[in-house]
Amino acid sequence: MLGVGGTVTYERANKTRQAIARLPLNHLLLETDAPDMPLAGYQGKPNTPAQVSRVVDVVAALKSCDRDHLVAETSGNAERMFGFH
Repeated sequence: MLGVGGTVTYERANKTRQAIARLPLNHLLLETDAPDMPLAGYQGKPNTPAQVSRVVDVVAALKSCDRDHLVAETSGNAERMFGFH
């Protein structure tokens, strides 16, 4: 699994964004890198796990997929990886 966090929200992170666009959904987990990595446009402000919705929006756009589908797939990945039920 590959954790996708706040870095992907930066437009200048071209290599990261291109890699995420090509990777299959069944290998991705979504995160915020909170509190260490601010998301694009939020520099100097606190980062929290609640910001994951912004990561979802960016990754859904990069993968040209429905937001709800992305959330379902990556949530399933987390459930499998961490044994959540």
